[in-house]
Amino acid sequence: MPLSDLFKKSPKQEPSKDAPQHNPLGSPEMQKKRYNAAVEFLKVFQERMPLLRGKPHAGTVLSTAARLAGTSLYRHINKKEVTPGMIVLSEEVNQAYPQLLNLFAYYCRKNGFDVLAKPVVTEFPEKDKPRLEVAQVQAEFQDQFTEVMKKHELDYLEAARAGMVVCSIVFQYHCVRAKDIDPYVATGIIAMGVIEGAKTAPPPFGSAGTSGVPTEKEDTEHNRFVLGEHDAAIQEALDHGGAFIDINPAILEALKEKGIDPYLVYEQALKSKIEEKIARIDFVKANVDELYSTWKSKSLTGAPEYVRLIFWLKENAKTHSYEQQGNSWILNRS
Repeated sequence: MPLSDLFKKSPKQEPSKDAPQHNPLGSPEMQKKRYNAAVEFLKVFQERMPLLRGKPHAGTVLSTAARLAGTSLYRHINKKEVTPGMIVLSEEVNQAYPQLLNLFAYYCRKNGFDVLAKPVVTEFPEKDKPRLEVAQVQAEFQDQFTEVMKKHELDYLEAARAGMVVCSIVFQYHCVRAKDIDPYVATGIIAMGVIEGAKTAPPPFGSAGTSGVPTEKEDTEHNRFVLGEHDAAIQEALDHGGAFIDINPAILEALKEKGIDPYLVYEQALKSKIEEKIARIDFVKANVDELYSTWKSKSLTGAPEYVRLIFWLKENAKTHSYEQQGNSWILNRS
């Protein structure tokens, strides 16, 4: 079946609540569960988002979200054990995944973009092609995705639908905000990703780290964690190597809508790097002690996130074997 046939035109209005059997959105309660699960997974995904030259690679991010949704659909339909990586074809999948794609189209339309306005792209520019294979995505991300979905009491089918919420959020960022990929190319990548995930037997849970995807810990470029004012930290990391924090604005908006302090994402990212025993944490274009002294007598509520991280490190770094040296914290391995 060609990709252009996967999306079936659906009414622009939300399906009637009087006919839930024909309403893929489900009850308001289920919609809320899916949205909350999607936002929580995005927070996790942000910390491990596939990067290319230090920045999220649109095609890989979009395909990862879509393949995870497709993998959940696979698990909903296929109950037998199959050798990981095998392509499993079934009529149930053929009938089910167009519904997921229509759901994605619905969410995009609600956000002001009609992905059905043009035929679905099936040939992707080289720069946009996903950098990870399906098996790599499944092994590296399926555990966290499924864990979050179960936490929100979603079965595999509802998890697949929540995956479409994830797809619509990252689509909104890359196509509408960052504009680093053509929206119709992005739609094609998502359509293909759902199909790939839905027809590829996944590895067992607990396979993370066995896919051959290099982690930041293993990459010499990421032997340091760069913090500071947003643009300065990113530029330093891109110029001289290092991991950095660049939270998707769509995720920030979703967090604020839920009343969640975005600083918690920054703090969790810092903790994750410390748990990985990253060699050094560098603040750039920021005098750590001067900032600490300036904000010490003020409320940190209005302080920039990187300033609040300085206070966290001042209070906690020693317990994790990090010692301050000027504007950096260095891991003491002795």
